[in-house]
Amino acid sequence: MARYVAFLRAVNVGKRTVKMEDLRRQLDTAGFKNVSTYIQSGNVMFESGSNNAAALSAKIEKLLLTTYGFEVPTIIRSVPELENVVKLTPFPGVIPDKTMQVYITFLSAEAGAHAASVIASLQSAAETLHMNGREVYTLIRKDLETKPLDVITRLEKKLGLPCTTRNWATVNKVIW
Repeated sequence: MARYVAFLRAVNVGKRTVKMEDLRRQLDTAGFKNVSTYIQSGNVMFESGSNNAAALSAKIEKLLLTTYGFEVPTIIRSVPELENVVKLTPFPGVIPDKTMQVYITFLSAEAGAHAASVIASLQSAAETLHMNGREVYTLIRKDLETKPLDVITRLEKKLGLPCTTRNWATVNKVIW
């Protein structure tokens, strides 16, 4: 059985409520094994005999649409992929605190040829971005930035890909 983490985009924001206890039960009923969640922002750990992350994502998205009546883009990474994401951080030694935070944006697919220019256009004194495959690492200096997550919203729009973002602590907690 392979271990995975599903990152659900924009759940428990506004009227898009998904109770994690209910979600765990539904995924268990749907055949996912050893389902657990971390906090209310849509981080689901599970095991599956499938090695097809795209099919697993589609299955979860369909279940969420059927159950809750709204679409929830779901981005899945295997635990070994997440371990590699942490290992390859371009910000080694940075310890997030009140003035500095590290975020990882998980893209639904590899970005196109325009990705390098998008990343370059978003760099600033307050925000340093680095792309590696299907992940974008963002270091935000909160003391210099008044809207610290605005860069991530602009990133998604400019790349034209569904994505979801988690902070460094969350990514480390969901590796099991």
